[in-house]
Amino acid sequence: MSLNCLGIGLSNLGRWDAALAPAEEAVGLYRELAQRYPDAFSPDLAAALNTPTVILTMLGRNEEALARGREAVQIWRRLAQLRPDAFLPVLSGSLNNMANTLGQLGRQDEALEYAREAVDIRRQLARKLPDAFLPDLGLSVGTLANRLVELGNSQEALASSLEAIHIFRQLAQEHPEAFLPDLAKSLGVHGRILAQDQPREAIASFEEAIRLLAPLVTKLPNASVPVMLPIVSMYLQAAQAAGVE
Repeated sequence: MSLNCLGIGLSNLGRWDAALAPAEEAVGLYRELAQRYPDAFSPDLAAALNTPTVILTMLGRNEEALARGREAVQIWRRLAQLRPDAFLPVLSGSLNNMANTLGQLGRQDEALEYAREAVDIRRQLARKLPDAFLPDLGLSVGTLANRLVELGNSQEALASSLEAIHIFRQLAQEHPEAFLPDLAKSLGVHGRILAQDQPREAIASFEEAIRLLAPLVTKLPNASVPVMLPIVSMYLQAAQAAGVE
């Protein structure tokens, strides 16, 4: 656990090369423990695999990163079959992470499969316990929208982005500081889809996202600025395409 925390800490400082060794050592130790005591340590192994997955992706070692991610999914899938109430939520998160990783690597067909499975699981969970799982469903629906638009399926992507907006608008009414950034992200995804052939309509979505984020930029800059910058960039491109000042 300490080695994994060290890997995460070094990753947060951007020291990817230094972070890899302790992260991989943690995985090796958990793998040994999981072989001896699978019931006790398989979840720890699956969780620890996420750290080198991220680090290897940042180092450009994509095939190794995907191998770690797939191993984590396999473990969570096996555990979820045995104890669905305990491990289905974690499996869905691992699937969503794989969808994002594969999407960043341009492997959109594979990414879409993972994204759809994550949405299916989280939709079932949100029906049973909406207070606990609606935020996760919103995130996965947004991931699905991004994967669909990359494959040229604009109509289904629009439907998914609208669902994400609806979910986070509902959540932001009750807990604005927690969920306004997610609502803004969803509006940004929706605008990105519209911008392909409806730049004027996209502008309205980007403008709402910017208005929501503007007060948070001064209050919570570390959390809000990384969300705001790409939305502002897309807004400017859409305005130029539409001939709007």
